[in-house]
Amino acid sequence: MNEADGEHLLRRHAGQTTRAAAPDSIPEFIIKIDKQNGAAEDFVTLTEDLKPGAIINLHKHHNAAEVLILEEGGATVTVGDKRALAGPHAVVFIPRETWVSVTNSANHPIHLYALFSRPGFEEYLRARSVHPGDPLTPMTPAELHQAEEHGHVTFWDVSKGPYPPGVAHP
Repeated sequence: MNEADGEHLLRRHAGQTTRAAAPDSIPEFIIKIDKQNGAAEDFVTLTEDLKPGAIINLHKHHNAAEVLILEEGGATVTVGDKRALAGPHAVVFIPRETWVSVTNSANHPIHLYALFSRPGFEEYLRARSVHPGDPLTPMTPAELHQAEEHGHVTFWDVSKGPYPPGVAHP
């Protein structure tokens, strides 16, 4: 499989409109392997380049463990009650039902691979994304909630505080 192979998607944000976002600020990722891409029944793999300052917000997966492989160093990774700066070629294991976030703290992009032990999260990603060239239509809070339920994921509600109980923070 070549680097560019797979299903290219652009993540859209809740309430985001086409005018509100610069074209190069929309995070693109690739679903490399899943049921639709490679006929994998039991796991999912995707790739993404995190731009400097990019954040994958605190979330947890309900039905799958996750492994992150970060090619370059400089990402601040929080997994439950642990927080650390990841070095080049870091491998991070995230058990299911564990809060995780990743911030590119470096001044260069960081290429990451995410591997999930069970399918499900890719459905959230598809519901939350569009294919390149398609309009970045806004999502309602109800659509976002439905996507999270369908994708077996919960994102931390920052209206409850900056961090969930028991999660490491600065």
